[in-house]
Amino acid sequence: MGRPIKRTAGGLAALAVMAGAMMTLAPQAGAGTSNTTLKCDFSDPTVKAAMGGKDSVTGPQAFTVTGPADGTAGGQIKLNIDPGVSPASSPLGTTVKITPTVTFTAKYEGGSAVLTAVGATLDLPLKANAGIDVPSFAANVALPTKAAGKVDLLPKTFALKIDVADPKLTLNVPCAVTDASPQPAFSVTLPAASTTGGSTSSGSTSSGSTSSGSTSSGSTSSGSSSSSSTSSTGTSTSGTTAGNDSLAKTGPMDDALSMGLLGGTVGLLGIGGVLLATRRVRSSRNA
Repeated sequence: MGRPIKRTAGGLAALAVMAGAMMTLAPQAGAGTSNTTLKCDFSDPTVKAAMGGKDSVTGPQAFTVTGPADGTAGGQIKLNIDPGVSPASSPLGTTVKITPTVTFTAKYEGGSAVLTAVGATLDLPLKANAGIDVPSFAANVALPTKAAGKVDLLPKTFALKIDVADPKLTLNVPCAVTDASPQPAFSVTLPAASTTGGSTSSGSTSSGSTSSGSTSSGSTSSGSSSSSSTSSTGTSTSGTTAGNDSLAKTGPMDDALSMGLLGGTVGLLGIGGVLLATRRVRSSRNA
């Protein structure tokens, strides 16, 4: 009976280690919903005729977005977007092909950018006089190259390309968010830009004292060569000199390390529980 107990204990220990590893490697995810007011434009004659003769329609629409909590400036992230029920409706019940497109205003410290997410074309049965409910879709979105820190994605526009089979025609329905300050539907965190590249000390000599955190563009001190000292205009060096009091910055690597420690702890606790159970089984059999 010794071998089955050892095999069971070994299997449980392996499962405990795998559980810890999965907690360590599992990506963190974020989610959010933005309740907006959307205005759809039916000024195109074909669209106007298909939408019951209306020039436009305005109504609420909620955008729910899920995706990774962290990203890289200039890189891509995969988002799952549920655009909710559109204020636009069809007067007839029929099945059409729809291609959804959502644009977001990406706001971050120091700037903003417009991001576009295009969904795959799908067959959608429309209900007569009911809002067009496009199901959730996945799309890759390119993050701004100059962004750092927290980036908020605010819904900006929602467009539908509708292909009707009978009669054969294509309708392009543009809709825009009318809220002056819509709430973010999703946020992603990007690593902060490095601030150490602007401090250089090669070739500079000084017989006097140096003051930490000050930059001397073009100035020379006694005994120093002005042609060999360099400084970066517009960059702060207060955090690069020894003796300055500054808090350590955290980022995605710190989160990964914390999750690794947590996963390892879970694995060790699982192994300890398995060993304790094995010893009790052996003691009960020997008694």
